[in-house]
Amino acid sequence: MNASSSMDGRPSTLQAARCGHCHGYSYPANVPGCRHCGAPAEALDAVDCMGPVPLRNVITVHAPLAPGLAVPAIIGEVELCPGLVEEVRIDAENESAVPPGTPVRPVWVDDEDGGGWIFRAASAEAVPLQENV
Repeated sequence: MNASSSMDGRPSTLQAARCGHCHGYSYPANVPGCRHCGAPAEALDAVDCMGPVPLRNVITVHAPLAPGLAVPAIIGEVELCPGLVEEVRIDAENESAVPPGTPVRPVWVDDEDGGGWIFRAASAEAVPLQENV
């Protein structure tokens, strides 16, 4: 599972996997093994990555690049954990509302497909991400 669950079964925390051998990070937390050194899943531990994290790049896509992706969609790159950069869906009115460097945090949203993580701009008083190891 790539998120810990709340009492209602909805994910409450976005998680990645941290390898006990090489200390590299993989996503999602339920990967079959470390993407860096190939260690088996048993060597991985789930770690929280709730942010906020700075948005590295952002772009608006006008073609459905993934099943269920409504377009136009704002897609951005974030570093979920040290060295783990992922492309994520950004919830914003337009690109100019979330320029590179904007702190964003993951939020679970329910939808007809069961739900998923989106990233929204974090409040100005948010605390930077701390590694949970």
